[in-house]
Amino acid sequence: MKKIIAIILAAVMCLSLAACSSSTDYTSQLDDIQASLNDIQDLLDELTAEEVTEVAEAEEAEAEGETEIEEVVEETSNKVTVDFEWNGQMEVWSILPTTGAEGLVMINDAMGAMMEAEGFTYVKKDAQGDPSAQVQFVEDAIAAGNVGCLMIAAMSVDMLQDVVIDALEAGIAVAMLGAEPTAYGISGCVYTAYEITGMFAVQAAEDWVTNRVAEGGNVPTNADGLYEVACDVYTDIQDGVYRSNAITGTVDSSDVLVRVSTTSSYGDSAYSDAYDNAQDVLGANPDCHIFIAYEPEEAMGAADAIADYCDQNGLDLADYCVIPCYGEDSTFLELYADAQEDPSSTAIKGYSTYGDPAETDADGNVTKDSATLTGEHLGDILLSACGIEGYDFEYGATYYDTITVSNIYGYSDSWVNGNDNPAIEYKITEYIG
Repeated sequence: MKKIIAIILAAVMCLSLAACSSSTDYTSQLDDIQASLNDIQDLLDELTAEEVTEVAEAEEAEAEGETEIEEVVEETSNKVTVDFEWNGQMEVWSILPTTGAEGLVMINDAMGAMMEAEGFTYVKKDAQGDPSAQVQFVEDAIAAGNVGCLMIAAMSVDMLQDVVIDALEAGIAVAMLGAEPTAYGISGCVYTAYEITGMFAVQAAEDWVTNRVAEGGNVPTNADGLYEVACDVYTDIQDGVYRSNAITGTVDSSDVLVRVSTTSSYGDSAYSDAYDNAQDVLGANPDCHIFIAYEPEEAMGAADAIADYCDQNGLDLADYCVIPCYGEDSTFLELYADAQEDPSSTAIKGYSTYGDPAETDADGNVTKDSATLTGEHLGDILLSACGIEGYDFEYGATYYDTITVSNIYGYSDSWVNGNDNPAIEYKITEYIG
């Protein structure tokens, strides 16, 4: 830039002198001026090229800087992690929301059996539906000094954050079932796309009513030609919100169904609460023949209430449908098998569930049911974190289980990890119902 200014000043001086000179001198000076101007143009071109290069280089550097920043942000996010080292203690606790959920207990007992085979002592803890009790149990485990592993069917990952980090720092491996912390790392998770279970259950009910009506069943509609549905939900835990959103949301968006009731039953009194709720629904909405239940206990409570109602009013149970969003309960599965043989035997007509499909032998006999396989995934997480020989689950990873659905008319669908999530709109933390 200084060179350009100097040349311009020289050109100006030449022009000033030319004004006072003869024609010969003037011509010579004009030549000098032209040369100076040419030099100026060359310098301007050179500067422009340099500036273009500098701008390009600056933009490239900025882009690289942004990429580096993004990588750093990703690598040094706010997720809290612990450099875990197992404390060597041989007691494992399963901290459950309730021990009244048979399927949940089956999963954890399968994990417990796997841990016991490796020399661990297995202990179940019942939070009785209280998330703060789960926090207290983790504190108790740290204080006990003899606990080396925790399995938590977490009701609130947020409430557990600080105490779980304390447990990991104390050398206690931590796995979670049905929960996936995003703010902090743990030894591993077995997780489910719970919103899909809710959506699948409703879709199975749509298929059931279509088939039942087609074969001449007596399932009434409302004035708009829609079939009435009662929804049982539970929203005190995050996965429950996802599932409940999908239940109510799928019903509300259906061209076949209409929601007339929304109740909640869960925990140790789930069966009796669901029974009472179903009685109330039938009394207020006698045309309601379809019930979507949160879990098997609620489904069986509603089914028994419907059975009593049908006995009192001379109605056919084949015209009623109860479908829960989990099916790993032996009594429930027996009832479902009965319905497949005789639809008038019970209102239970289908279910959606999660967990890998059962393993069978060459004759089709079940060698490992879904609950056992899920429990073994939990055991794999904990034993791998403890460095027990023969186990190699990647520390901190999540295992996503399979989701399936069926009804007595042969309707079926499934979802596996890696597929697009058809119910993603319902995976929000606020209950929409």
